[in-house]
Amino acid sequence: MRTKKRTGAMPPIVTVIIIVASVVAAALAAYFIYSTTARGVRQVSLTVIGQPTLYARQGGGVELRVTFKNDGTADVDLTNSIISVQAKNKTVVEFTNPSSPTKGDLKLAPGDSVALVYTANATLDSFPDGALATLQTAGGYQTSFAVAKP
Repeated sequence: MRTKKRTGAMPPIVTVIIIVASVVAAALAAYFIYSTTARGVRQVSLTVIGQPTLYARQGGGVELRVTFKNDGTADVDLTNSIISVQAKNKTVVEFTNPSSPTKGDLKLAPGDSVALVYTANATLDSFPDGALATLQTAGGYQTSFAVAKP
């Protein structure tokens, strides 16, 4: 009796190995797509609520009162943030030391808002009405807005 060699068929173990490898590769690809998308979508988006206003402080200096709302999908920490305001002579005055009269923690979760007071050593007359201001957080986020004087 003659025996013929089978051609074209795969042993069952090879089929199982290929299926398992395909499932693992698909799971890794799905995880990669999910993790990069989730990381890319989580962003900070600060909105200025109302009109930021400069006021003269008793005892000297200027304070900037501004309210921020986090419309993004990631937390933002305003603890060491700085606001740079352009003065009349085209120099930049930095407002530091943010404080909130109502909230102790300056970390905003998505959807939260906070009213802050920043201070600077300057005079109120050195700023034009509608001066350009830029907020910069310690995490590197920036946003610009105009400030008013009373």
